[in-house]
Amino acid sequence: MKLTNRDVDIINFIEKNLGATIEQIQKTFFPSYDVAANRLKILNNNKFIKVQVHPILGKKVYYLKKMPSFHSLVITDVVILLKGKLDFMQREYKIKKNKVDCIFILKGGIILILEVDIFNRTKAKKINEIITVLNEKKAKFEFLIITKHEVEENKKKEKIKYIGINEIEEK
Repeated sequence: MKLTNRDVDIINFIEKNLGATIEQIQKTFFPSYDVAANRLKILNNNKFIKVQVHPILGKKVYYLKKMPSFHSLVITDVVILLKGKLDFMQREYKIKKNKVDCIFILKGGIILILEVDIFNRTKAKKINEIITVLNEKKAKFEFLIITKHEVEENKKKEKIKYIGINEIEEK
């Protein structure tokens, strides 16, 4: 089998994002789901990528080394939404003593901090420390928390946008 340039781009995308679903690959590289699924099957059959049904999603996920976490696949959804708007991206970025799930620097210089908080366990102290550091640096930033559960109004923080996991796919 001869790899195409798009095949190489797909493999690199899967490596950089730790894995991806057919839908994520389709949104990034193909005009239709069926064309994406067929090409991914060929890449898998020729041992360029691995595939397994994700235990939480119940969907096929393609990867190179190990099955990505649900957490990781949610971050990949955000990466796809920001396609063409990014200057920089790094997963598990450390700001002082706090590690954030992902940091993006958008083309306009705005910093986007992403926390995937499936079970609402992100501590207010962590959020406040990160916001304090960014404010001290006079950075233009947005803080995005993706959650599976509704956040009570009295627990919401200023300067933070809360989005439900299902809302990502709708955008």
